[in-house]
Amino acid sequence: MITLGGLYCDGVVQRLPTRPWIIDLSVMQPYPGIDPGNAADFTTAPQMSRWRIGDTPDNADEQLRWVMIKDGARTLLICDRVILFRVSWDDLHGEGLVNGRSIAVDQREYRCRLMTGGSRFRTENDGYSGGFPTGNEWDRLVGGEEPIAGLPQPSATDLDDTLDEVDRVGPHNQVWNWLGANSWTQTPFDGRSTARCCRGYRSANFFYLNTHSHRHEDIGWRPVLELVG
Repeated sequence: MITLGGLYCDGVVQRLPTRPWIIDLSVMQPYPGIDPGNAADFTTAPQMSRWRIGDTPDNADEQLRWVMIKDGARTLLICDRVILFRVSWDDLHGEGLVNGRSIAVDQREYRCRLMTGGSRFRTENDGYSGGFPTGNEWDRLVGGEEPIAGLPQPSATDLDDTLDEVDRVGPHNQVWNWLGANSWTQTPFDGRSTARCCRGYRSANFFYLNTHSHRHEDIGWRPVLELVG
Protein backbone atom coordinates (compact mmCIF):
# COMPACT_ATOMS: atom_id res chain seq x y z
CA MET A 1 0.00 0.00 0.00
CA ILE A 2 1.27 3.47 -0.87
CA THR A 3 -0.12 6.99 -0.71
CA LEU A 4 0.16 9.15 -3.79
CA GLY A 5 -1.70 12.11 -5.22
CA GLY A 6 -5.08 13.56 -4.43
CA LEU A 7 -8.42 14.05 -6.13
CA TYR A 8 -8.97 17.68 -7.10
CA CYS A 9 -12.14 19.45 -8.23
CA ASP A 10 -11.70 22.92 -9.70
CA GLY A 11 -8.24 22.94 -8.11
CA VAL A 12 -9.51 22.10 -4.61
CA VAL A 13 -8.30 18.84 -3.12
CA GLN A 14 -10.98 16.48 -1.79
CA ARG A 15 -10.83 14.46 1.40
CA LEU A 16 -10.21 10.74 1.02
CA PRO A 17 -13.58 9.04 1.56
CA THR A 18 -13.71 7.14 4.84
CA ARG A 19 -17.02 5.51 3.85
CA PRO A 20 -16.30 4.65 0.21
CA TRP A 21 -19.66 3.16 -0.75
CA ILE A 22 -23.06 4.16 -2.14
CA ILE A 23 -23.75 7.81 -1.33
CA ASP A 24 -27.57 7.76 -1.30
CA LEU A 25 -29.20 5.05 0.82
CA SER A 26 -32.72 6.13 -0.18
CA VAL A 27 -32.19 4.23 -3.43
CA MET A 28 -30.76 1.03 -1.90
CA GLN A 29 -28.52 0.03 0.95
CA PRO A 30 -25.92 -2.73 1.23
CA TYR A 31 -27.37 -3.85 4.57
CA PRO A 32 -29.48 -2.31 7.35
CA GLY A 33 -27.75 0.11 9.70
CA ILE A 34 -24.88 1.15 7.44
CA ASP A 35 -24.24 4.90 7.16
CA PRO A 36 -24.30 6.60 3.73
CA GLY A 37 -21.02 6.85 1.88
CA ASN A 38 -19.04 10.08 1.90
CA ALA A 39 -17.08 9.97 -1.36
CA ALA A 40 -17.18 12.88 -3.81
CA ASP A 41 -20.29 13.31 -5.98
CA PHE A 42 -19.60 14.05 -9.65
CA THR A 43 -22.95 15.78 -10.15
CA THR A 44 -21.79 18.67 -7.93
CA ALA A 45 -19.42 19.60 -10.79
CA PRO A 46 -20.66 17.56 -13.78
CA GLN A 47 -17.80 17.96 -16.24
CA MET A 48 -14.95 15.48 -15.97
CA SER A 49 -12.47 18.16 -17.04
CA ARG A 50 -13.06 19.77 -13.63
CA TRP A 51 -11.87 16.65 -11.80
CA ARG A 52 -8.29 15.38 -11.85
CA ILE A 53 -5.71 13.39 -9.96
CA GLY A 54 -2.91 15.77 -9.01
CA ASP A 55 0.15 16.04 -6.80
CA THR A 56 0.17 14.58 -3.30
CA PRO A 57 -1.30 17.01 -0.76
CA ASP A 58 0.40 17.56 2.59
CA ASN A 59 -2.69 16.54 4.57
CA ALA A 60 -2.75 12.75 5.02
CA ASP A 61 -6.57 12.82 5.09
CA GLU A 62 -6.53 13.97 1.46
CA GLN A 63 -3.94 11.55 0.07
CA LEU A 64 -5.12 8.76 -2.21
CA ARG A 65 -4.22 5.18 -1.31
CA TRP A 66 -3.10 2.57 -3.84
CA VAL A 67 -2.30 -1.12 -3.96
CA MET A 68 0.98 -1.36 -5.87
CA ILE A 69 1.37 -4.59 -7.83
CA LYS A 70 4.21 -5.73 -10.06
CA ASP A 71 2.30 -7.43 -12.89
CA GLY A 72 4.87 -8.91 -15.21
CA ALA A 73 6.81 -6.02 -16.71
CA ARG A 74 4.20 -3.49 -15.56
CA THR A 75 3.92 -1.63 -12.27
CA LEU A 76 0.26 -1.00 -11.46
CA LEU A 77 -1.14 1.26 -8.78
CA ILE A 78 -4.79 0.31 -8.23
CA CYS A 79 -6.77 2.73 -6.11
CA ASP A 80 -8.01 0.96 -2.99
CA ARG A 81 -11.50 2.51 -3.25
CA VAL A 82 -13.94 4.30 -5.52
CA ILE A 83 -13.17 8.01 -5.19
CA LEU A 84 -15.98 9.57 -7.25
CA PHE A 85 -19.61 8.45 -7.52
CA ARG A 86 -22.42 9.41 -9.90
CA VAL A 87 -19.93 9.59 -12.77
CA SER A 88 -20.85 7.73 -15.96
CA TRP A 89 -18.63 5.56 -18.11
CA ASP A 90 -19.12 8.15 -20.85
CA ASP A 91 -17.88 10.94 -18.56
CA LEU A 92 -14.67 9.00 -17.95
CA HIS A 93 -14.29 7.95 -21.57
CA GLY A 94 -14.65 11.52 -22.79
CA GLU A 95 -11.52 12.48 -20.85
CA GLY A 96 -9.51 9.42 -21.96
CA LEU A 97 -9.71 7.80 -18.52
CA VAL A 98 -11.21 4.47 -19.60
CA ASN A 99 -8.48 3.05 -21.84
CA GLY A 100 -5.80 5.39 -20.56
CA ARG A 101 -4.24 8.81 -20.84
CA SER A 102 -0.97 10.22 -19.59
CA ILE A 103 -0.99 12.20 -16.35
CA ALA A 104 1.80 13.49 -14.09
CA VAL A 105 1.74 13.07 -10.31
CA ASP A 106 4.66 14.38 -8.26
CA GLN A 107 6.70 14.78 -11.45
CA ARG A 108 6.33 11.13 -12.51
CA GLU A 109 4.37 10.03 -15.56
CA TYR A 110 1.54 7.50 -15.32
CA ARG A 111 -1.10 6.15 -17.66
CA CYS A 112 -4.42 6.63 -15.87
CA ARG A 113 -7.11 4.12 -16.84
CA LEU A 114 -9.71 1.66 -15.58
CA MET A 115 -9.22 -2.02 -14.81
CA THR A 116 -10.38 -4.71 -17.19
CA GLY A 117 -13.25 -6.73 -15.76
CA GLY A 118 -14.54 -9.22 -18.30
CA SER A 119 -17.15 -8.71 -21.02
CA ARG A 120 -19.89 -11.11 -19.88
CA PHE A 121 -21.07 -13.30 -17.01
CA ARG A 122 -18.88 -16.33 -16.41
CA THR A 123 -22.06 -18.32 -15.77
CA GLU A 124 -25.10 -16.95 -17.59
CA ASN A 125 -26.86 -14.21 -15.60
CA ASP A 126 -24.98 -15.15 -12.41
CA GLY A 127 -23.09 -12.11 -11.19
CA TYR A 128 -21.50 -14.06 -8.34
CA SER A 129 -19.68 -16.32 -10.81
CA GLY A 130 -17.27 -13.53 -11.85
CA GLY A 131 -16.41 -12.16 -15.27
CA PHE A 132 -15.49 -13.83 -18.54
CA PRO A 133 -13.03 -14.15 -20.13
CA THR A 134 -10.98 -15.22 -17.16
CA GLY A 135 -7.66 -13.45 -16.71
CA ASN A 136 -9.25 -10.02 -16.50
CA GLU A 137 -7.59 -7.71 -13.97
CA TRP A 138 -10.48 -7.55 -11.51
CA ASP A 139 -10.78 -11.30 -11.05
CA ARG A 140 -7.03 -11.85 -11.05
CA LEU A 141 -5.93 -9.03 -8.77
CA VAL A 142 -8.97 -8.06 -6.68
CA GLY A 143 -10.98 -11.28 -6.79
CA GLY A 144 -7.97 -13.32 -5.71
CA GLU A 145 -7.84 -15.75 -8.62
CA GLU A 146 -4.11 -15.06 -8.88
CA PRO A 147 -2.85 -15.10 -5.27
CA ILE A 148 -0.44 -12.26 -4.54
CA ALA A 149 1.92 -12.30 -1.58
CA GLY A 150 0.96 -9.69 0.97
CA LEU A 151 -2.67 -9.35 -0.14
CA PRO A 152 -5.60 -11.09 1.57
CA GLN A 153 -7.60 -13.68 -0.29
CA PRO A 154 -11.40 -13.25 -0.30
CA SER A 155 -13.09 -15.47 2.26
CA ALA A 156 -16.27 -17.47 1.69
CA THR A 157 -18.33 -14.65 3.20
CA ASP A 158 -16.71 -12.15 0.80
CA LEU A 159 -17.99 -14.24 -2.13
CA ASP A 160 -21.49 -15.18 -0.96
CA ASP A 161 -24.76 -13.38 -1.67
CA THR A 162 -25.14 -11.75 1.77
CA LEU A 163 -23.64 -8.43 2.85
CA ASP A 164 -23.17 -7.49 6.48
CA GLU A 165 -20.77 -5.85 8.93
CA VAL A 166 -18.54 -8.94 8.89
CA ASP A 167 -17.86 -8.31 5.19
CA ARG A 168 -17.25 -4.60 5.71
CA VAL A 169 -14.60 -5.01 8.41
CA GLY A 170 -13.05 -8.14 6.91
CA PRO A 171 -9.41 -8.09 5.74
CA HIS A 172 -10.26 -8.29 2.05
CA ASN A 173 -12.73 -5.40 2.02
CA GLN A 174 -10.42 -3.31 4.20
CA VAL A 175 -7.87 -3.47 1.36
CA TRP A 176 -10.19 -3.24 -1.66
CA ASN A 177 -13.35 -1.50 -0.39
CA TRP A 178 -15.64 -3.29 -2.83
CA LEU A 179 -18.66 -3.48 -0.49
CA GLY A 180 -21.47 -1.20 -1.62
CA ALA A 181 -19.42 0.24 -4.48
CA ASN A 182 -19.54 -0.72 -8.15
CA SER A 183 -16.35 0.13 -10.04
CA TRP A 184 -16.58 0.92 -13.75
CA THR A 185 -14.23 -1.18 -15.88
CA GLN A 186 -12.94 -0.68 -19.41
CA THR A 187 -15.07 -3.38 -20.85
CA PRO A 188 -18.22 -3.14 -23.01
CA PHE A 189 -20.78 -5.87 -22.30
CA ASP A 190 -20.99 -8.51 -25.03
CA GLY A 191 -24.76 -8.82 -24.94
CA ARG A 192 -25.85 -5.17 -25.08
CA SER A 193 -24.23 -2.35 -27.04
CA THR A 194 -25.30 0.34 -24.55
CA ALA A 195 -24.00 -1.54 -21.48
CA ARG A 196 -20.63 -1.41 -19.76
CA CYS A 197 -19.32 -3.80 -17.13
CA CYS A 198 -18.69 -2.91 -13.52
CA ARG A 199 -17.50 -4.95 -10.56
CA GLY A 200 -18.04 -5.13 -6.82
CA TYR A 201 -20.84 -3.95 -4.51
CA ARG A 202 -22.48 -7.31 -3.72
CA SER A 203 -19.37 -9.47 -3.39
CA ALA A 204 -15.64 -9.34 -4.02
CA ASN A 205 -16.05 -10.87 -7.48
CA PHE A 206 -19.55 -9.61 -8.40
CA PHE A 207 -20.12 -8.86 -12.10
CA TYR A 208 -22.68 -6.24 -13.03
CA LEU A 209 -23.58 -4.03 -15.97
CA ASN A 210 -25.15 -0.65 -16.50
CA THR A 211 -25.83 1.82 -19.29
CA HIS A 212 -22.70 3.72 -20.29
CA SER A 213 -24.35 7.15 -20.08
CA HIS A 214 -26.03 6.68 -16.68
CA ARG A 215 -24.85 8.28 -13.43
CA HIS A 216 -25.64 6.24 -10.35
CA GLU A 217 -25.05 6.72 -6.64
CA ASP A 218 -23.53 3.23 -6.34
CA ILE A 219 -21.19 3.27 -9.38
CA GLY A 220 -17.99 5.23 -9.65
CA TRP A 221 -14.38 5.81 -10.60
CA ARG A 222 -11.65 3.56 -9.25
CA PRO A 223 -8.55 4.70 -11.15
CA VAL A 224 -5.51 2.63 -12.06
CA LEU A 225 -2.12 4.27 -12.57
CA GLU A 226 0.31 2.37 -14.75
CA LEU A 227 3.87 3.61 -14.35
CA VAL A 228 5.40 4.84 -17.61
CA GLY A 229 9.09 4.23 -18.19
